[in-house]
Amino acid sequence: MKYLFTALVLTLLLGLPFRAVDTQRLLPLLTIQVAREDGAVRLRSEAGEGVGADWDAAVADLRAQASGEVFFDTAEHIVVCDRDLLPQLLHSGVLRPAAQVYFADAFRDVEGLEAYLSAHPSGVTVAQLQSEVTRDA
Repeated sequence: MKYLFTALVLTLLLGLPFRAVDTQRLLPLLTIQVAREDGAVRLRSEAGEGVGADWDAAVADLRAQASGEVFFDTAEHIVVCDRDLLPQLLHSGVLRPAAQVYFADAFRDVEGLEAYLSAHPSGVTVAQLQSEVTRDA
């Protein structure tokens, strides 16, 4: 009973341990494109672009430049324009295992890309590629 009272007093003094989220600032991604350009990793999405020395730096740059809070784990489609970047993406932990992976030679126009990819499923997911990398290691 003493602990319950202590928890109640702390809650009243400090508030609940949940942070407030402005839902208007949430930016769930649907499509992510990633390529290497001029020695830097560039990613492109509906929320904007990010550039960095590697995947993690490009993700951080996109999050810093976006007009809200970016959610990578909502992305349905990942377009990889440089296969050498695939291990970085697969080990980053920010992508949804069920996201479909596509391979392309260059960035595509963001406008209408999600609808096009939804109509043309790839059949390859992040989870499948992760299991192949683990099996080959």
